[in-house]
Amino acid sequence: MRPRSFTDDELLETARRCFLEHGPSVSTDVIAQELGVSQAALFKRFRTKQELMVRAMIPRTPPWVAEIEQGPDARPVLEQMRELAAQIDAFLVQQLPCISVLSAAKTRPAKVLNWEKEGWPGMRAHRALVGWFTQLAEQGRIVAPSPVALATAFSSSLQVPHFMKHALGAATPEFGDDYRDRVVEMFWRAIEPRA
Repeated sequence: MRPRSFTDDELLETARRCFLEHGPSVSTDVIAQELGVSQAALFKRFRTKQELMVRAMIPRTPPWVAEIEQGPDARPVLEQMRELAAQIDAFLVQQLPCISVLSAAKTRPAKVLNWEKEGWPGMRAHRALVGWFTQLAEQGRIVAPSPVALATAFSSSLQVPHFMKHALGAATPEFGDDYRDRVVEMFWRAIEPRA
């Protein structure tokens, strides 16, 4: 009987599901069984369970990045910012449980993934957001003396509630259901061109 072939994406998706369902202590044998392969097959792709966990929990590129790399479209900027904020927020909601698994495992992703050599996984997203705001500024559709500062502040503002929830749990302050909309509105008022 031939061994079942599987892609890295299939492996990472299965591992992510297992780690989220069972926690960081789940056996690689369980992951292999879910995938329908031998445990040895997993270690041909990833050297250690820790490396598999980190790769499964930290996606290389958030799904919204490819869209903004194409640049802003002709729609009103505020509308696009609201849509982008919703996509970033949805991604962060998915990532919070993954961060919890990595924290519970006391894993240091930077060490496991060798970010000095491979680069921080969020760098492409950061560059894409900077580029998106830069294009808007060059088109005269926003006022942004520093697109880097704008992109960093915008994404950080969206991340804060998620990381506070991760760090503080039930002690997290109430941000309100309209927090994301208020953040977008605040940034828009700061960067919209004045007549």
